[in-house]
Amino acid sequence: MVSQFSRTWQRPPSQSELQALIDDEVRTELYVREAMKLGLDQNDTLIRRRLRQKMEFLNESEFLNKAPSDSDLENYFATHPDQYRTDAVVSFRHVFFDPQQRGESLGLDVQDALRRLTNPGDGADQEGLGDPIDLADNWSDTSRKELVALFGSTFTEALLEQAQGRWTGPIESAYGQHLVRVDSVSKGVIPELDDIRAEVSRDWGQAQLRRHQDDAYQRLLNRYTVRRPELTP
Repeated sequence: MVSQFSRTWQRPPSQSELQALIDDEVRTELYVREAMKLGLDQNDTLIRRRLRQKMEFLNESEFLNKAPSDSDLENYFATHPDQYRTDAVVSFRHVFFDPQQRGESLGLDVQDALRRLTNPGDGADQEGLGDPIDLADNWSDTSRKELVALFGSTFTEALLEQAQGRWTGPIESAYGQHLVRVDSVSKGVIPELDDIRAEVSRDWGQAQLRRHQDDAYQRLLNRYTVRRPELTP
């Protein structure tokens, strides 16, 4: 108690402060013992969760986190290559169509606009088609993560699969429907191990710790008989 007080306040406690710390500890110990006599710890989710955490911390303190060898890292990297793939990047243009404004004519309007955009003889201008939206019309080298945050995952995944160099669609977003022209796509690359060795080493260590925790749990589980209810579909 004195050490903790000193670390917090950068000075030792006075006699009265030390007495107050001791009195508070006695009060805590008394209530804990009486609560356990009454079984108040038995069905408390927070207490059960905290006890589980303390057991897991105890297991973690026994874990010997040795440095990985080159072969350890190579094997882990080879097993989890997509974990390190860089994010896809895309450049594209789009024309937006608002379902609320278009109503029943939405489908016909979209198809008419697509026909005009794909037929140079019609002289269609991207800016003269579609409906207003509080997003840019042209996007350059934008990451998949950014697009998911702005347009949603459905739109982004469909966008990455579109043919390049021509107008396609419609594809749907959280806002409505879009005609798109993908100018370029880089779907991400897996870097060389030497370029991300520190990251792979960290992930390998975390994986080893999880395995250690699972093994410790299994050893404990083997000492018990677990009766599970029969679950009906």
